[in-house]
This record gives sequence, C-alpha cells and structure tokens, in this order.
Amino acid sequence: MGTRAVHFVGSFPAESTAAAMTAMLDSTGPHLRTLPTGETRRYEFYIRPIIDELVAQGALESKRAGQWRTSRERTIYRAAGGKKLTGDMMDLGYLREAEEAVPVFEALRAERDLTGVTLQLGMPTDFTMAFVTMGAVGGVLRNKKAFTDATVRDIVAIRELAGDDVVIQLEATAELVLMAQTQPLHRLVDRLLGVARGITELAAASPPGTRFGVHLCLGSMNNKARATLRNVRPFVDLANSIVRQWPADRTLTYVHAPFAAGDIPPSANPKFYAPLRDLTLGEGTGFYAGLVHDIPSEAEQLHTLQLIEQALGRPVDGVATACGLGRRPRPIADALMVRANTLATKG
Repeated sequence: MGTRAVHFVGSFPAESTAAAMTAMLDSTGPHLRTLPTGETRRYEFYIRPIIDELVAQGALESKRAGQWRTSRERTIYRAAGGKKLTGDMMDLGYLREAEEAVPVFEALRAERDLTGVTLQLGMPTDFTMAFVTMGAVGGVLRNKKAFTDATVRDIVAIRELAGDDVVIQLEATAELVLMAQTQPLHRLVDRLLGVARGITELAAASPPGTRFGVHLCLGSMNNKARATLRNVRPFVDLANSIVRQWPADRTLTYVHAPFAAGDIPPSANPKFYAPLRDLTLGEGTGFYAGLVHDIPSEAEQLHTLQLIEQALGRPVDGVATACGLGRRPRPIADALMVRANTLATKG
C-alpha cells in the first residue's frame, strides 16, 4: 500500500535529543510526518522527572511517599509550604525541550529532504499532570488550573519559537485510563467530569493556528499499563467527544489509539475492534493505530492491522506503538521501529 505513516509517540532511549531524533529519522524517515524530540530528559520515567523538577523548584512537596514501582504506588504531592498551587510557581520544562530540539530539527532538515515533516513536542495534559502529581479526582479539581496555566504558557512560548514548524502532542493518559476503568459508564464519566472538554479547552487556550495531535494512552510504567480495554469503545467515544468539542481555529492533526497495553499485545479478536466503525474524526485528522508490539510475529501483526482496518472501514493513516519507546531497551526500540516500517508498507 505504501501510504501509511509511521508515528513515534515521543520518548526514545537515547543519550541526547540529537541522537534520538537522528535514530528515528534514520530508521523511518520516508514514513514520518512528525519527528519527536525523544524526550531524553524524561524518556524512562515520563512524568516523574517533571515532578522531581517541580519539587526542586520549591513548588511541590511530598504528601504521601511512594515507591514508584507502579503508578498506584507513586508518591502523591501537594503545594509546598501550604501555599495554593499556581502556574507561575512551575516550570514544566517543555519550552527548554523545544529550545534544544528546534536547532537539531533545523539542522536535520537542512541536511535531508524533510518536506512535510514537522517537529513534534509531547506534553501530558493538565488533567494527567494534576492526577498523577496530586492524586485522584479531588487533587485534579483543586490543582488542574495551575497545570493548565503552566502548560499554556509553554505552548505560547513554543509557538513563538517554532511557529508552524511544531505539532503539540497532548498526551491524555489519566483521561483514557479513567474511561477504561469505568466502562460501560465511561460516557457518563466524560459528561460529569468534562474529560474530553478539558482536552479541548487546553487547545482553545493556546494561540490560534496551533497544530495539535492527541495521544490517548493507557500508561506504560515499567512496560505495564495502568488499565486495559475490554474493547475499543472507550477510546472511540472519548475521541469522538474530543472531535465534537474541538475549537475550530486550532488544527487537530491526528488522534493516536493504544491497542496494546504495556506487555500485553493487541487483541486478535475482531470484536475488540468493532466499535471503530463509529469513529468520526473528520476531514484532515489522521488516525494512528498503536498496534506495533514486540511479542506477536510479523504475520500476526499484519493480521491485527487487517482487523483494525476492516472495522474502521478504510486504511489507517499511520501505525505506531501503543506508547513511547523510552520505557523499552534500545534493541527492542530498534526492532519496533523496523516492525513499524513493515506494517506501514504491507497489508
């Protein structure tokens, strides 16, 4: 077929931004539409390094110590010194990541033909940051605005730095985990908590014309997902809700779905994917299927891709892993890039 893109979720096991971006480009260049930074300051532990920096900045302090062996055992934080948490207390580090990545991207673009490839910068949503950092729904309700303000401040600055050369990938882990855990009541949860609305409000608070992607995620701490899907209905309903509420003057470039769950490979049951028939992303928004996994054979992965595309009623726009490659050893990450190339061109 040759028309599917390869999408990298963002994190990559490399020693530097330049090494990560070069490795992804070397492996998959012709199939890339966006090139991530690699998130090399936080690739292995995702949000935890951001939280550690916020503690070092004096914005947060430990409320309940944890071991971080799993997301359930994580440390829960509160605003330091009994203060009310505000956005101006926090530097989330996304702008610094962009300032490092933009020159690397521009140099690579000057060396190679990167026509149609855009820099991709990933950031957890404000809901996910508040949920992981402060704990449960109560922590989110009290502290989400601070993370909103800090996130939007960085998006504004990144937009000024890179203009149309960047796609902001909003990473909604807590949102999809919550939907998966409450199925079949997930649509009620979305309405009551404004799960999808919060994602679209984050986009609406950003500068007009900003380009976004949405990565819906189940988590991958130590290659273990925080939740699993009975079928893809929670993803479909959440994605459709996001699209319905998406601000008209912001571009939704793609939506990415996780079909694996950490060390659990994608389902081989056609019924699992059947709800994809109801996915309505709209013109101009790509659908990236996160099915690439190291356990199934190539033949099994091709069959899974066929099941997905049969349920969807058309070819997917891109193939991807379910989450970033940063939580995997480099040899596995390299093998998964090869597998992604294969799935992009066959089927």
